[in-house]
Amino acid sequence: MRRSGSRRLSRRALTLLSTALLALLTVSSALAQQPTRITQEADKMHDLYLFVTFLGLVVFVLVTGALLYAIVRFRKKDDTLPRQTHGSTLLEMLWVSIPVLLVVVMFAYSVVVLVDVEDSAEPEDLTVHVTGFQFQWQFTYNLDDLGTRSVPGSDETIQILGTGTDEPRLVIPVGEPVEFRLASNDVIHSFFIPSFLYKLDVIPGRDNAFKVTANKTGVYQGQCAELCGVDHALMRFSIEVMSRDDFDAWVTEQSGAK
Repeated sequence: MRRSGSRRLSRRALTLLSTALLALLTVSSALAQQPTRITQEADKMHDLYLFVTFLGLVVFVLVTGALLYAIVRFRKKDDTLPRQTHGSTLLEMLWVSIPVLLVVVMFAYSVVVLVDVEDSAEPEDLTVHVTGFQFQWQFTYNLDDLGTRSVPGSDETIQILGTGTDEPRLVIPVGEPVEFRLASNDVIHSFFIPSFLYKLDVIPGRDNAFKVTANKTGVYQGQCAELCGVDHALMRFSIEVMSRDDFDAWVTEQSGAK
């Protein structure tokens, strides 16, 4: 009987350890698949993700360790009733205060990071008006926003419109604050660029906005992250981050200035 009980205990412990290992591997793979961060704000969001992830990992390890200890230490050995614990004030205070403390710490740190990300102290150099509609995007640049960098004799605005499966390309300069102002012509959409580690809903009748400062050049992907209808999957776009000289050349080309 004892040998049979030991085998059952070993199988249970092996199952728990396998589950814990699978969870750790899942977390590791999730962290490994994170997109390339291309903004100063994304670096701050990444630090927040790591903080919450590792705090949760510590809790997971402690809880799993306590569970394994309880299985081994208090496994059934005979018919003797083990010592019972009822109404322990200390235990009740611990299992209430510790989770509350963890939640408060995560909440406080999250608020600090989100406020820092959303309330950038730097004034934006460029404003891009983003309009979502079923099932594409339109990006509008007001050349007056470029100040002395606007092109003499150019059109008042530049509009980049996606049509059907033709993805529009959003272009911004590297190292300069850019504000995105979001609006919708129909239903709720969500403006999401994975490399920003940030997304914001695009809501009819409400103007949402956020600022970023890109710190890496290149071409990256964006998409609508809100199920908005039958062709939701077509609401993809790309964003190209380029140098100021290349951006000025692009503005000149798009505006048709001579």
